[in-house]
Amino acid sequence: MAERLTLELATPTRMVVAAEVDEVVVPGSEGYFGVLPGHAPLLATLGIGELTYRVGRDEYHVALS
Repeated sequence: MAERLTLELATPTRMVVAAEVDEVVVPGSEGYFGVLPGHAPLLATLGIGELTYRVGRDEYHVALS
């Protein structure tokens, strides 16, 4: 199992986040879901809400609309 996963969050005009993370919680179009290392590759439609990702003990938040 992988120790970290690659998170890439992009808009049509720029890359917002590109990081190696330990966990991400995302507002999907069908509700919030979490992704941990070892998860199958995933391309998802995001909904409105707060994306949270964790690197070690540090948490980062990004507002999505």
